[in-house]
Amino acid sequence: MDFKILGPIEVRTSHGMPIALGRRKQRVLLAALLLNTGKAIPSRRMLDWLWGERAPATAESNLYTYISALRKVLGSPSRIEAGSHGYVLRVTPGEVDVTLFEELAAQGQQALSAGRHDVALERLSRALGLWRGESVLEDLPLPAPLRCEAARLERLRATVVDASLEARLALGRHGEMLADLETLTRRDPLNERLRAQHMLALYRCGRRADALAVFHRARSTLAAEVGLDPGPDLARMHERILADDPRLTPPAALAARRAPAELPMAPAAFTGRATEVARLRTMLTSLSGASPVSAITGTAGAGKSALAVHVAHQVAGRFPDGRLYVDLHGSTPGGAPLHPADVLARLLRSLGDDTALRSAGPGRRPDLDEAAARFRSLTDGRRLLLLLDNARDAAQVRPLLPASPTCRVLVTARRTLTSLEAASHFRLGFMAEEETFALLTRLIGEERAAAEPRPARTIARLCAGLPLAVRIAAARLIARPGLSLGALAARLAAEERRLPELQTDDQAVRASFMLSYRGLDPESRRMFRLLGLLDGALGGTTVSVGAAADLADRSEPHAADLLDRLTDAQLLETCGHDRYRVHDLLRLFARERAGEEDSEEERAQAAWRAGTACAPRPPAPPR
Repeated sequence: MDFKILGPIEVRTSHGMPIALGRRKQRVLLAALLLNTGKAIPSRRMLDWLWGERAPATAESNLYTYISALRKVLGSPSRIEAGSHGYVLRVTPGEVDVTLFEELAAQGQQALSAGRHDVALERLSRALGLWRGESVLEDLPLPAPLRCEAARLERLRATVVDASLEARLALGRHGEMLADLETLTRRDPLNERLRAQHMLALYRCGRRADALAVFHRARSTLAAEVGLDPGPDLARMHERILADDPRLTPPAALAARRAPAELPMAPAAFTGRATEVARLRTMLTSLSGASPVSAITGTAGAGKSALAVHVAHQVAGRFPDGRLYVDLHGSTPGGAPLHPADVLARLLRSLGDDTALRSAGPGRRPDLDEAAARFRSLTDGRRLLLLLDNARDAAQVRPLLPASPTCRVLVTARRTLTSLEAASHFRLGFMAEEETFALLTRLIGEERAAAEPRPARTIARLCAGLPLAVRIAAARLIARPGLSLGALAARLAAEERRLPELQTDDQAVRASFMLSYRGLDPESRRMFRLLGLLDGALGGTTVSVGAAADLADRSEPHAADLLDRLTDAQLLETCGHDRYRVHDLLRLFARERAGEEDSEEERAQAAWRAGTACAPRPPAPPR
């Protein structure tokens, strides 16, 4: 239900239908309750407000009748409670336009004081938009105490109007303000603040003579009406305009301000992932009920960054205040993860604020908490999209999150960021074979793929749904036009050659996997290496907890814990109750690591344990 008193009194249902409020005194009674929501009003005071000193003998019974009628109109007896201290109108947050007006006015003035002029203007404009007339309850004759409260609200409205004009001037919107300022100064010709703002807007529009004429009219009006000269603020504005004071020119950064647009180039050959794209688009563009943070996790090379950038470009138009991008280097070969304070410094610079940097001093890292708080303040109320690519963990991401529900954040990471509050998690799996083939075709060209269809299909299958592997294979074919698809397919078919073949320039499947592997503890690394030895011993590349326990010579609870750690690191995936699957390329990498780090005897012992997991155990070979 909506209670409106900023103008004629009006009550509407939650569906927007108006409610008839009955006779005049009944409406005055409701107005009194609305101007004192949550406060108990004694019956005697209500009688004075409604009848004054000429209350009839039936006044008390009439008051009760009005209260009963209002309860019926409002649909619930509990709306107006009767207690020992009087009657109280109960409302929920957002139902009364006065309450919302005061909240928005306070938020706008606070943002204005903090220099966040765009947020201030948005809040103040919403506050003014709640008014439907020139005065509070303008259709009712109010008793003196209520007239005082109405006058207070009208004074607050004037303050909000003044603050909104200040915000518009600060944002360089002087041209669009002229008509409003002319109207306001005609209504309130003695308001020197309005006159000064009108002069400034005219001057910034290049109308210096008109600005000076406004001053002369103001001086004449003040002399004729109240016998006074212009005050110091108006006189100072006149002097500055005469002197062409450079401080009157709007800051160039504001006048030419552009929203940051930092997204990398959209991947030209992006293919498939229709379900994931649709889901992420919905999460990023939903106005209510959506999580503000969407975290995409998956195996190295699964295409997390490509998916995030692709979707970010698709929804960019929904975020007119900017699209920010940072590569956090959480899994960058040869690089260290960025410190959150350094990331915040960059984000603040992108938004035109270096307060935290100046306070830190030259060459020093800004205070993390101060920079994070400043970033939250600066993004409050803005429609911003923030893409945090390649995150190390939740601790790196957490200080970088805006608090405003108008912002959306996309995060990519290898590890699942389970401790990240208010996040929706998307695990990006491997591509289907048809999608993999379609990606390869788009990269090398339909003509070349059609010339050797079977080898093209073989290459796609051997890349095992890993986009990074497909792109590397395609890059090798593009770099060597004379290399046939059949020749590359034959090289990839040999398992010992597959990972060495899947590298080019600065990209390599092996190097990408290595970063995830090095992030493991020693026990988890050992389990991963041993899984590479399966090779069909237990039905291919799937393994149960029990079989993994035998393979590693560990208890089942310990083995289950290790398998879960590998799953969190995206080096393993679950495929049913207590069963796990090793991706084909990861299995080859694990076997390589076992050959490098484990002795032949250790590998033989593990293979023997794995081979006897589901069969009678023969005598153990000599140690």
